[in-house]
Amino acid sequence: MQPGVGYNLSTGQAGITLAIDDPQLAGDPEQFRVTVMKTGSGYGVQCRKGFVRFTSSRNADAWAWGCWQAEVQKFYCYPDGSKTTGPFANAADSPLVDLGGYVQIQPGSVEGGSDNWGVYIIGCGDTMSGFWPYLAIIADGSDADIKSNFFNGSDPQIIVRQTNSEELVEVETPTGSTYLTIQNTGSLVQYNYNCQKWKVADLTWEGSTFVVEQMHLGPLSLANPVQFQGLDVANIAPYTPNYEPQLLDWLGAWSGYTKDSSGATVQV
Repeated sequence: MQPGVGYNLSTGQAGITLAIDDPQLAGDPEQFRVTVMKTGSGYGVQCRKGFVRFTSSRNADAWAWGCWQAEVQKFYCYPDGSKTTGPFANAADSPLVDLGGYVQIQPGSVEGGSDNWGVYIIGCGDTMSGFWPYLAIIADGSDADIKSNFFNGSDPQIIVRQTNSEELVEVETPTGSTYLTIQNTGSLVQYNYNCQKWKVADLTWEGSTFVVEQMHLGPLSLANPVQFQGLDVANIAPYTPNYEPQLLDWLGAWSGYTKDSSGATVQV
């Protein structure tokens, strides 16, 4: 029995020998390096594990509330049915994500395929769970690509403002009663929701294979995207943060794609 693509077991007088012909396992040790190999009827995408340092915030709080370091150990998002888990028993035994496995993709000439793919680190905070970075492989223009884009064009920031409420107060004066409108400064709230999406590699079909353009190598540090902009004088609280429909799309299902956070990114 062979352990999988990129590995070869042979038996001789000296016993059993495991040969590793996968360039990811024997080559450059850079974190998040992406390679593509032929895998039967498709092309397997492998990625080295990597560390991400990031500040986290959740939508229930309007500020960054934690600074973390985590190791990316699995693909979180990938086309349905495309992932093959590798032969290693534990994540620590493999320099690659998914225990040395791969995600199979196809060019655009094959139904469901695409000539352009991206490998990304993505993430989005929800109401109770804070932002967490995940590894994704996504075809350009797909439902997953559209729903994982920054909600505000190319701007990843999450804006925080201080609430502004009004109170009508009756005041007695020598000439009678008058009413004054008092503006009260309240708590901090999110002015908008947003996700994060950072490209690790481009995969482009060029005639007979996918060519990898590596956009990032090594550990990744994600800057805090939460920005305080002071008192919101234009809106009277309460109000719903902008881009709520986009938030629900991000947190919901993506057509043709699996999202599985279990063991995908692990705090260290």
